[in-house]
Amino acid sequence: MIEVKNKVVFLGKSTGGINKQNQLSGNIQGQLKKKIIGIKKLKIAEKITVELTGNYKAFEVKIDPADSKYAPKIKALLKVKR
Repeated sequence: MIEVKNKVVFLGKSTGGINKQNQLSGNIQGQLKKKIIGIKKLKIAEKITVELTGNYKAFEVKIDPADSKYAPKIKALLKVKR
């Protein structure tokens, strides 16, 4: 079972026109959301906690237990194009 805690800070929607940073934040948020859904669908018997912290420009992934055999696979699935 995989539990994901997403504490990544994203920008809100811009009100006056298209803002490049807000658009980038929204794109990364959508990519990350899809990847988190894919990770939750993995069928793993052991309990793994994944915590995402930071902001949309640079976030880090903390996996507990770190020595799990699935940790490298989860990190690889959470790579986002920037």
